[in-house]
Amino acid sequence: MAKIVFSAVVGDARKKAGGVVFTKVRSGSIIRRKVSPIQPRSSAQMNVRASFTALAKLWSNASMATYRAAWIGLAASYPKKDTFGAAHTLTGLQLFVRLNRALATIGVAPILPPPTSLSVGYPGALTLVCTGTPVSVLTVACATWNAATEEAIVYATAPQSAGRATAGAKFRFVYSFATGAGHPLDILAQYTAKFGAPISGRKIFIRVSYTHNVTGAQSLPSEASITAP
Repeated sequence: MAKIVFSAVVGDARKKAGGVVFTKVRSGSIIRRKVSPIQPRSSAQMNVRASFTALAKLWSNASMATYRAAWIGLAASYPKKDTFGAAHTLTGLQLFVRLNRALATIGVAPILPPPTSLSVGYPGALTLVCTGTPVSVLTVACATWNAATEEAIVYATAPQSAGRATAGAKFRFVYSFATGAGHPLDILAQYTAKFGAPISGRKIFIRVSYTHNVTGAQSLPSEASITAP
């Protein structure tokens, strides 16, 4: 791993090229060797891949003929920002898959006509509670609760080192909570089923986002961490 300082000619870089990966950590920009990801082919991974394939086929189906132009127009109205904050326009297919994958996560069937709006709430700051030895309480509360048309999607990490500052790509889907929640979400059972019991002295990172249960629109995520006692 090498640390780099960019000049006025090249101000920043991300992702991979020529067997190396450009990225940034708290101390600055670095280059590291590209390592091929492990493909465990778990049932969850295979289900997601099958879902992507099914949605791509659905996009090509004759039943979508009257909707494709509208999806392309909607995508043009909602550009997505990349790592550098630059806006990029998705294709109609990309937006169609993006929204319907979000709906699949909460068990909602795919939508064919595009929605008229992609507005959705935002969780705001998270308050985490983790108590007991062994841990008997693990809850997360949002500053602003989801509306009746939104699901709270909770992601978490396996127990991490207490000195870890960020979770990176270690978040995994834990559970989606029913709409209109107005009390702390008790995630201990779901967390334990996913990762095993929280470990004393180890840090847990939690991420929450909201998904509109009709359109599939997703909010920006909120994140927080807590160390098990």
